Amino acid sequence: MKTLRYKRNVPLFFVYQWIGMFMLDRAIWMLFLVSKGLTLGQIALLETLFHAVNFVAEVPTGMIADRFGKRTSLLAAQAVGIASAVWLIAASDFYGLTAAFMLGSLVHTLQSGAASALFYETLKGQGKQSAFAKLNSRLASIALVSMGVSGMAGGALADLNWAYVYAGKALLHFICLFVIWLMEEPAILPDQEEDLETNEEERRANGFERLPLTGQIRGIVSFIGRNKTFAVLSVFGAVLYAMSWSIGFYSQVIFQQIGLDNGIIGLINGAETWFSAAVAAIAYLGERLLGRRGTIWISALGFMLCLALFGYQGDAIGAVSFFFLMALFISGLEPLLETYLHELVPSPMRATMLSVFSMMISACMMVTFLVIGMLADRMSLSASLQTILNVWLPLMAGITAIAARSAHRHWCRKSVQ
Repeated sequence: MKTLRYKRNVPLFFVYQWIGMFMLDRAIWMLFLVSKGLTLGQIALLETLFHAVNFVAEVPTGMIADRFGKRTSLLAAQAVGIASAVWLIAASDFYGLTAAFMLGSLVHTLQSGAASALFYETLKGQGKQSAFAKLNSRLASIALVSMGVSGMAGGALADLNWAYVYAGKALLHFICLFVIWLMEEPAILPDQEEDLETNEEERRANGFERLPLTGQIRGIVSFIGRNKTFAVLSVFGAVLYAMSWSIGFYSQVIFQQIGLDNGIIGLINGAETWFSAAVAAIAYLGERLLGRRGTIWISALGFMLCLALFGYQGDAIGAVSFFFLMALFISGLEPLLETYLHELVPSPMRATMLSVFSMMISACMMVTFLVIGMLADRMSLSASLQTILNVWLPLMAGITAIAARSAHRHWCRKSVQ
């Protein structure tokens, strides 16, 4: 009976994805901080502290989700999100803004592993986990369209009053809380597929969610030690996404420096997310043609090439064009890489291990975002980016080669079994 009841999770999750990703300040939060008088160095420090909280809280909140329920974790995230939005309205100095952003970081950690894990376990409970890649691509598409619309809406609201942006965020968190309340927590079921390696991991992870903190940490370390493919793909995604997200944020300032106003910047980000949504929706079709190894190579190399060209652009047309092309490669990879990681993780520790991946992204963001911002205070933002790329591009190429080879070997071995 419970299985039938939590079937409604799927349509509710699509609603949650739309509302939860309607982030009014996504395309303009750096401009909000600039309007408050913060320098790029201060903004870089604030963003680094944001990701430091992510880094520290990711695994504990993932453990909370595995022990007390993914739904409980998502409900808590919305309550904290309301508090963060209200605080941002009231804050007027660096310390107040930093504290409000720290609360926003907790929202991210409470949702990061729990949301995807709840959706995957819902499908698994219905015997439909094989449809996850396709449905996750659709969810990614919905999220990107929502962010696109919200980017334009946020830009328009910001031109009126910044308080409207964050009052709207508080309202959206409240609506999300109600949607999540209607969901059911799916039962954790053993994996039924005839895969000896996966079933062995399921047996090892049995009871993981009931272990004390020290026991869970040992379980995480043990899992990563046994599953090198998970570790390598996580590092690959973390280094790539950290640069992609940093560029996405700093592009707000770059576009402003070349003469675009808040409304136009919001429109560009909105159009970029719609474009990304179309790519994400059909990403699984591209994977059928390229395979997993080809998907990893094409996504990473395409992004690296466009990023290098973006870093040397001085005009609006060139900068916007390569900004869109970078989004093409990243948005096509995101739902697929998430699927690969899900397939590698046993159910009892799913939210925790996805939080480990998010923690890796936060660690990379702390370095990438901070270094770009600090260098930008001493030279131009474009010069800062060009300097960073001299180190990042060869590093990313090496990581991509290792990740593609590891993924190919792992799934070839599974196909033989």
